[in-house]
Amino acid sequence: MPVTPEASDHPDYRFTLANERTLLAWLRTGLALVAGGVAVATYAPDLGVRWGSAAVALALVLLGLATAVAGYRRWRANEAAIGAGRPLPASAVVPAVAAAVAAVVVVVGVLVGVEVLRR
Repeated sequence: MPVTPEASDHPDYRFTLANERTLLAWLRTGLALVAGGVAVATYAPDLGVRWGSAAVALALVLLGLATAVAGYRRWRANEAAIGAGRPLPASAVVPAVAAAVAAVVVVVGVLVGVEVLRR
């Protein structure tokens, strides 16, 4: 007699696949942040102050790395919870990444303002 998905101890594959898609979204976000850092370093060499471009580029690259690592850690924790039938663990990753991106946007805004006022 074949084992039906409802009778098995394995979690529903849809949850695992959704968790995987979420990981891929975190990785895409991290890659986009790294690409933004490379773009700033390449196309905005003097952003407001002499060190502005380098600081923003480095912040974006590090934020991209942190986002990818945090997304992976969250994926692992979610996989463990799904496999054990527990609720998904709470995570502070989303607010932390949002706050970091907001901080970079504020710094870029200030540097662009300095650049505009110099002209």
